[in-house]
Amino acid sequence: MEIVFQPDGKRVRVDKGTTIMEAAVIAGIPLETVCGGKGICGKCKVRLIKGDSLGGDSKGGLVLACQTKIISDAVIEVPAGTRLLEQKILVGGMEKKIPLNPNVRKVYLKLAKPSLSDQKSDLSRITCALERKGIVLGNVSLDFIRQLPIKLRNSDFKVTVILIGNDLVGVEEGDTTDKKYGISFDIGTTTVVGYLVDLNTGKEMAVASRMNPQVVYGEDVVSRIDFAKTDEGLRELNDKIMQAVNEIIDEVSVCIENIYEVSIVGNTCMLHLFLNITPTNLALSPYVSVLKDPVNIKASELGVKVNEKANIHVLPTIAGFVGADTIGVLLASQLDEGDDIRLAIDIGTNVEIALGSKEKIIACSAAAGPAFEGAKIRHGMRAAPGAIHRVVISDGVVYGKTIDNAMARGITGSGLVDAIAEMLKNRIISNSGKISDDSEIHALYGDRLVHEGGEAAFLLARSITVTQGDIRELQLAKGAIYAGTNILMKDLGIKTSDIKEILLAGAFGTSLPKENAQVIGLIPDISLDLVKDIGNAAGVGSKMALISKNERLKAELLSKKVEYVELSGRKDFQDEFMDAMFFPHSNLDYFPNVARLIHSTSFR
Repeated sequence: MEIVFQPDGKRVRVDKGTTIMEAAVIAGIPLETVCGGKGICGKCKVRLIKGDSLGGDSKGGLVLACQTKIISDAVIEVPAGTRLLEQKILVGGMEKKIPLNPNVRKVYLKLAKPSLSDQKSDLSRITCALERKGIVLGNVSLDFIRQLPIKLRNSDFKVTVILIGNDLVGVEEGDTTDKKYGISFDIGTTTVVGYLVDLNTGKEMAVASRMNPQVVYGEDVVSRIDFAKTDEGLRELNDKIMQAVNEIIDEVSVCIENIYEVSIVGNTCMLHLFLNITPTNLALSPYVSVLKDPVNIKASELGVKVNEKANIHVLPTIAGFVGADTIGVLLASQLDEGDDIRLAIDIGTNVEIALGSKEKIIACSAAAGPAFEGAKIRHGMRAAPGAIHRVVISDGVVYGKTIDNAMARGITGSGLVDAIAEMLKNRIISNSGKISDDSEIHALYGDRLVHEGGEAAFLLARSITVTQGDIRELQLAKGAIYAGTNILMKDLGIKTSDIKEILLAGAFGTSLPKENAQVIGLIPDISLDLVKDIGNAAGVGSKMALISKNERLKAELLSKKVEYVELSGRKDFQDEFMDAMFFPHSNLDYFPNVARLIHSTSFR
């Protein structure tokens, strides 16, 4: 059958019974699919203009792409609101100066030619020259030995040898020591970022990013784990992440033969999918991963399109849902090096929390859900043009700012935090999250207090609302984060005033409006001067591991040092979670500054 997607004009041929979602993937048209194709989120609505279908009940002429199977030639219209727009991807982060000590070395050798009086073998000639330079060798690859005689004689015995660790892996004609690159990756659930680094200087040469193409199979790790239950599903997810990695390598515009090492961070599930290892057990109690220690593997074994002899270094993880990305954050923030207690929160599709100092660090993963990414929010969307990302409410007037100042078409997670905090400060909602029916509030905001989809809602902009259900989704997300933070504080035996710094990492963490994050009770109530954005700290940590063997060793030690707290096994978590559902908390003693700000809003 032929499927035509409009207004793109793209045509694909598919088998009878193929879903519209599957056909769209083949056509290269990414659709919103928050729930991973379960038909729950309602984000993948398209219009079946022509053709016959099964399933996917039509509403207003629209059908769910993930649930509708095409059984004849068809024409499909994809509305703008259904398309997965390119997200603004965070690539920068706090930079740390560290001594350059990469795992890759290139050594230029001018060798004496063999003669009747000097009949050392080619390999001995190389190894003796390296020993004179104080280099102790490990293994010598067979590929190196096979190339050696030709390379030596083509270059008049002037060659550059490549060592990864202490192993001889390659030989190049002439002096190529100035061409030594590596690339570090942060593989997130939603985005993938790669940084090209000159390993001679440690300088970042280029950066490129992509949305993780796995999002078409679900926006959270649970959906991906479910999809990867079959060998075919696992292979498809692995193919998708390799596609993104190799596209980024192509984009950084350097000869791939000169990229000799790659470092990788990501959450535990993403690392399993990158290595083509089943992540199934991560979703099953006791949530055990296949790997915890660092992995070193040849690029040729994984299909990463760099020098085939290059080493792929995957950083270690901490636990099933606290992965190498958290190790990257810890490297970048140096949380383990100071006397002061500091709190690091990496807020993305998944949320990891680490608390401590050089004495002790404990960490947990909070099941915050996808609300911060715009999922399960009626008008939620990622950080793309037209997304409301800032909101101010004052004296009956609502101000909203969109990305690129485009016409409002949805709201981001940071915009939702702003909106709900402003609604709280203006008594439009109570500290329990209920939209007000108070006559005084209705006198000010009556035309904005509406109903949508059978529930109370507040109108931010034309057709863009915050519904009672949206507020509940944010309560669930922020409640899980603060509950996790509070449990870590209890386990470490500290109170809020003992925290000397809060570090916010990740795309959402960096865009988070700090004051309003405190107003809703997402982060502890400390001076805002002590709350700092550290950008894509996981990516910075990946770069640090790329340019320094010392940082790799530190990463391995951190993996063993950090104590993991499994929240699902805690009897006190549910109580902490329920208390943290209130804005900012059921116990205002935890939020004295916020309480003074919103004292007049404490109606339930």
